[in-house]
Amino acid sequence: MLVGMMRSANAARWVVPTRHLVALQCALIFLAPACSTNPVSGREEIVLMSEEREQQIGDEGSVQVEAQIGVVEDEALAEYVNAIGQKLATYSPRSGIEYTFRVVEMEEPNAFALPGGYIYVSRGLLALANSEAELANVIGHEIGHVAARHSAQRDTVQKAATLLSVLGMAAAAASSSDGRAIAATQYLGMGLVASYTRSQERESDRIAMELTSKAGIDPGGMASFLKQLDNATRLATGASRAPGFFDSHPATAERFADATTGAQVTRWTPGFSIAGTKRAFFERLDGLVIGPAAKEGVFRENIFMHADLGFALRFPPGWERHNMRDRVLAVAPRSEAIAILELAGPGDDPRAKAVEYARENQIVLADTAPIRIGNYRAFRARARLRSGQGYFNAWITWIAFRGQVFQLAAGTPGGGFPKYDGILRSFARGFRDLRPEERDQIDELRLRIAEARPGDTLATLSAREGNNWNLNETAVSNALLVGERLSGGQLIKIARREVYAPMKTQPPIPQIGGPIQGPQLPPREAR
Repeated sequence: MLVGMMRSANAARWVVPTRHLVALQCALIFLAPACSTNPVSGREEIVLMSEEREQQIGDEGSVQVEAQIGVVEDEALAEYVNAIGQKLATYSPRSGIEYTFRVVEMEEPNAFALPGGYIYVSRGLLALANSEAELANVIGHEIGHVAARHSAQRDTVQKAATLLSVLGMAAAAASSSDGRAIAATQYLGMGLVASYTRSQERESDRIAMELTSKAGIDPGGMASFLKQLDNATRLATGASRAPGFFDSHPATAERFADATTGAQVTRWTPGFSIAGTKRAFFERLDGLVIGPAAKEGVFRENIFMHADLGFALRFPPGWERHNMRDRVLAVAPRSEAIAILELAGPGDDPRAKAVEYARENQIVLADTAPIRIGNYRAFRARARLRSGQGYFNAWITWIAFRGQVFQLAAGTPGGGFPKYDGILRSFARGFRDLRPEERDQIDELRLRIAEARPGDTLATLSAREGNNWNLNETAVSNALLVGERLSGGQLIKIARREVYAPMKTQPPIPQIGGPIQGPQLPPREAR
């Protein structure tokens, strides 16, 4: 994305031999000293991770999330989501947690929690929601994960499963001539992990409805959003999400049924609301970016263009392209070569950045030479880098451009492929200024709110309003049927393609950790 450079089935019944029971007892004895009271259930349970360690993991993870995924830069939207979250958090069964709620730059509808109270919702999830109650129940679900210490529970179960596996295999190896006993113990450990996480998801759904009802928010928002999510999954994959034995979440259809029943028996009185009407809620979402954000840079064919930073770069045609937050890369067919664009940092001396890179990564640069790329100073070198698949032979070029130094690397793994030599050598030559006409062609999809006229259908409204979603996408996003007749004044979410307006000021430049030392090439296809 490059803006980051700048700113189930039932479990099998096992008959466990005595030796495996001994192994289980050993595991329980090992875990017993770590008993604690669950803040949600009030039951004594075994947890090996301390609350201090949870907080540390959350603090460290939040830094990585914001650096690698990014936070949506919309202050009003961020304050809105945080206000809902903080209200729900006041009813959390676990005290002593300081919650943080943020919207992340993720296209897919998703929400997740880190230990220590860090909760994130994606802009893709916001675009799918149709009411404040739906959003609140999603946030409440994530609070439930934190309140019930689910991360710590999963950590404990995984350690117990590992111990069971080790002890079970040792016992089996001493008394069994086949692998069935070993497999049984392994599946026992895995089954504990799988069933435990399903239970966590159901518990978090229940906690969410308890929190929303106490806050005066409709707990039925959980069921309606799960239905939305299931429909979106059907549209994307052609089928509802089916649970598997090792699936960490129950199917959304199953959760929908549980949530529907839960909402019917939960008493609540309307109270808290920020966006008191559907119109007010939709107005909070108006202008939300849908899909790839142009501020992260865009590909037009094999040309990568960044409007805010003002440059373009030609990648080899026919290569598989990936626009990531901290780098942009392209991979050759059969993963025989790779080309990567990164930011080395602020400065105007490309040679100094090259020396710094070599020193930090303890590598030797060969065939070094100062060069020019268009009107800009550059420095080129050849290097042998260590990667996850062995060694990586690359040409690296540092280019000074408008107060920043960009780092471009192109190379091949192992012994190399001579047929790519010309492409790799010339890759950096494709770096240039972004042309005005190219900047004017950069656009993105944004969520807009349209008002239906009497007798409208989604088809007539879409044609009139310039909706870029197809009818199925529009129907799913609005919890409607494709052929449904709309009433006059009914509000409909649409997606409209709009020309991107570059930022007036340069975004802040974060520190980018680790250079191209480990370019992970996908596995090569069979030849």
